[in-house]
Amino acid sequence: MYLHRLRLNDFRNWARLDAELPPGTVVFHGPNGAGKTSLLEAICLTATGDSPRSHDSQEMIRLGEEVAFARADYHGADSRTRLEAAVARTGQKQLKVNGAPKRRADLIGLAPVVYFSADDIGVVKGEPAARRRLIDTELSAISRPYYSQLLRYRRSLEQRNSLLREIRAGRAQSITLSAWDRSLARYGAEITLRRREFIASLAPQSAAVHASLTGKDADFLVEYRPSIALPSEQTLFFGEEEGASLAGKMSIHLESRLREERQADIARGSTTSGPHRDDIEVLLRGEPARSFGSQGEQRTCAVALRLGLAAVIRQIAGESPVLLLDDVLSELDARYRAGVFAACEQAEQVIITCCDPADIPRSARQAASFEVRNGQLV
Repeated sequence: MYLHRLRLNDFRNWARLDAELPPGTVVFHGPNGAGKTSLLEAICLTATGDSPRSHDSQEMIRLGEEVAFARADYHGADSRTRLEAAVARTGQKQLKVNGAPKRRADLIGLAPVVYFSADDIGVVKGEPAARRRLIDTELSAISRPYYSQLLRYRRSLEQRNSLLREIRAGRAQSITLSAWDRSLARYGAEITLRRREFIASLAPQSAAVHASLTGKDADFLVEYRPSIALPSEQTLFFGEEEGASLAGKMSIHLESRLREERQADIARGSTTSGPHRDDIEVLLRGEPARSFGSQGEQRTCAVALRLGLAAVIRQIAGESPVLLLDDVLSELDARYRAGVFAACEQAEQVIITCCDPADIPRSARQAASFEVRNGQLV
């Protein structure tokens, strides 16, 4: 599946846009602030229901206007899908699929995209929350059950933390935590197992991309670091029956930990253990890349993670996601830039932004190219 046509009305600095895009590699080039990143943001908004740049809908609306609109038409081998998103200054958001109003959950799996931005270096060198968010976002984009479990876990966590503070203040009894412990353990067990299975697939794919970028094998590793270890080292890739059994064990294990830490949690007013405390460690030469990698090495690791994610999604979803690469070529030398394009060869469509079209490797200069200036295609 590939993005065939993109239409925008009053989206950031784009008053109007109606562009047809081919499959393969598409390059948008132009100076900073011209509107290149906004194009990728609009594509993400229609595909996922959210902006990767901002949670404030007003920022996406052109100055002086009341509503921003984006429409993306996708062509597949045997299908046509139209995705629309409109955001208003009132905070309202409307999503449509083929003209019919839909919820965000209804978009899952329709038009998978993988978005890389220069801010992705924060995933490698930043706090664990950034790495959890990366995995949760990509898993939620292809798995409706995971998305549903994640929402339920977050609601249960919010309720438990609120109750912990009530107990600390003497307005509730600790026995009332039991129901929320069970709920948190149930959904937390499923999240932990699905994350671990997903990262077990991601690790070799990202390592392969990293090797192609750097020419160094066995140098890059992604490891899942759950806050609560699995109760046994059973196979990561399990069938339905085995998965249910392991989920049950993990749920009991997590609930037991929550009971053990109850008094400490009451004193703290928050829940110590669970998937909301997990980390995904990125290792370079056996050491954490966040601490021991240079800026350039951290950026290369971030690229490898995103392109590895695209490969995993292709395996799970059965079709290649559209790759959206925003300013991926900056701070990379010519060999690394060529490696990025080589790693994208299996993608049906790659949409990439850059300031200077000369940054595009010679081998990829047959790509469709558009110049962007002041919210217009030149």
